Amino acid sequence: MLAAFVVSCAVPLGGSTAATAHAAPPIVAKDFSKPAIVILGYGLKPDGTMRLILHTRVLAGLAVAQMFPQAPIIVTGGNPRNGNTEAEQMGKMLRLYGTPRERIILEERANSTVQNAAFSVPLAEQAGASGIILVTSSSHQDRADGIFADAGGNVLATVSFPDNNPSTNIAQFVRDVMSPFIAIT
Repeated sequence: MLAAFVVSCAVPLGGSTAATAHAAPPIVAKDFSKPAIVILGYGLKPDGTMRLILHTRVLAGLAVAQMFPQAPIIVTGGNPRNGNTEAEQMGKMLRLYGTPRERIILEERANSTVQNAAFSVPLAEQAGASGIILVTSSSHQDRADGIFADAGGNVLATVSFPDNNPSTNIAQFVRDVMSPFIAIT
């Protein structure tokens, strides 16, 4: 009788309980044994110094690096200004905060998110990484995730620093929290 009640309740709610289960993204197992942390660049000021958005991305990356002390940190971004690249400036900041130079991989050629992915995914693979933890800003995260997945990157998780759009920040926070448990495509 209990089984009949469960089936009768499931039918009005959309048919079978199996159909409801497929609505949620599948939970996947991810290998966090040796991730690479990839911090995406952001345009420098004309004098070659970092803008606040880039500074906060590096701080978010440092927080992730504390959780994965053996993970290589790939800083990606070219677009030189006054003789400095985004990656170079991020690397300097990481070293200023005590990150060993040998842990930092500079990717200084990329001029776009597409190039960030194209150049960083092979660097992560060369470092023997099990996947990538991607670090950027909230309003950029969805786009970056897709581009890195399209480039063949195994995106393990996403971490974004809030920017000036509160509705994007809230939605992105939820996605960031869920990212280690769902496939990022």
